[in-house]
Amino acid sequence: MKKIISLLVILTIGVNLFGQDISTGPEFRKHRFGLKGTPGVAYFGVNKPGKKNKGLGYHIGGGLNYEYSLSKNVAIASGLIFSQTAGKVEYLDTLGLDYVSIANGTETSERAYRLHSRSYVFKSVDIPLKFKFRTPEIGYLTYYGEFGSTVNIITGAFARKNLVTLNNGDTQSLLSGNESRLDAQDEVFFLRGGVNFGAGVEWNVAGNTSLLLGLNGNLGFTNILKKNSASITYDDGDSFKRATNLNYVALQVGVQF
Repeated sequence: MKKIISLLVILTIGVNLFGQDISTGPEFRKHRFGLKGTPGVAYFGVNKPGKKNKGLGYHIGGGLNYEYSLSKNVAIASGLIFSQTAGKVEYLDTLGLDYVSIANGTETSERAYRLHSRSYVFKSVDIPLKFKFRTPEIGYLTYYGEFGSTVNIITGAFARKNLVTLNNGDTQSLLSGNESRLDAQDEVFFLRGGVNFGAGVEWNVAGNTSLLLGLNGNLGFTNILKKNSASITYDDGDSFKRATNLNYVALQVGVQF
């Protein structure tokens, strides 16, 4: 009898731990909304010779979060995030840079003898679509893992920190003045796709309000820069060919309702 009672106690505890109804913590809701910020680091994946990634850039974003619960432990997560992401690239081939200089309101076509490196900055509207798997609440904490994809709508792009040799024999220098920031919208694709995965924890502070802290990786599976560059060319005029995707890792900090 004692063995049977002990077994029943163990089974009861196991059921409570692994099959706990989330509604025993915060009220279970089909729809959840929230706000979050996504600070992190970014880097280029370079899949053709002639250039390489040059260290880490940055990623910063923020916006709305939405979850639709399929069950008490599984949800579809989406949202609308406004972000800015930068990546650095170093050029190994002997390439020149065509650009437009502006002086006294007059535009002049120029060419730098050599382009050595630059940073691209992308502004985007991001729409994630992920499966989110949640544990029951354990001492006010709910742990989760998520996996899915993200579509980035590129709304703006520019290149800065353009390290060049202006003329043969000159020393390397950064383009400055009006040329310190060159428009690069024609260099990028309108859409970027990425694989999205991460994990984190929600801390229930009151009722249905929880603080969110997680870590998320986003690996691009489409190129963000177009294959042929119109402004970066070899001395014979041939376009520089590239295959470049953008990746980033970011914290997820926010509040869920």
